[in-house]
Amino acid sequence: MKKINRNIIIGLAAVGLLFTSCHKDKNSPGYEFMPDMYRSPAYRPGESNPNFANGLTNQEPVPGTIAHSFDQKGMINTMPYPYSNSNQGRDSAAAFLKNPLESTASALAEGKRLFNVYCSVCHGLEGQGDGSVVSVLIAKDNYGLKPPAFNSDQLKGISEGQIFHATEFGKNNMGSYSSQLSAYERWQVVMYVQELQRK
Repeated sequence: MKKINRNIIIGLAAVGLLFTSCHKDKNSPGYEFMPDMYRSPAYRPGESNPNFANGLTNQEPVPGTIAHSFDQKGMINTMPYPYSNSNQGRDSAAAFLKNPLESTASALAEGKRLFNVYCSVCHGLEGQGDGSVVSVLIAKDNYGLKPPAFNSDQLKGISEGQIFHATEFGKNNMGSYSSQLSAYERWQVVMYVQELQRK
């Protein structure tokens, strides 16, 4: 008797589930059991989050720590930049900041490729300040935005730290490239710019 009652209950539950999973709209999936298993709730950065005591999705790092990587590329890209966007910061970078990359043919080739993509429109393919943007401005008698050549007296003596600092914060009419190129990529560009300085 108990077995029959149990089978009836299971049968009625199965029929109930069948009917509740159906819907008049053919495109509707009906009722879902545990929909989070199919579509887990994701929180966007900066959104409030009830799963943490402070209500934030982005959790603060442990005090006194910084992001770190054990490979050179990751370490260069995650280390904080120690120099400020000021004349004093620029002078310190010029004096003390050194390129952490080894000068290799592949690093130089990648620096050239990145330079040609991001920098040559103003600086020119050979770093003579004759890029396509500058040519258009000169045709309109606007010489104010023409950058000096890398091998000119003004730029041939600037250090690798000063070049990198300019890519970090920008200089004069040139904006910062820190959002377009990682620190590792910018050091490769610096390497190639120094080749152009020597030409």
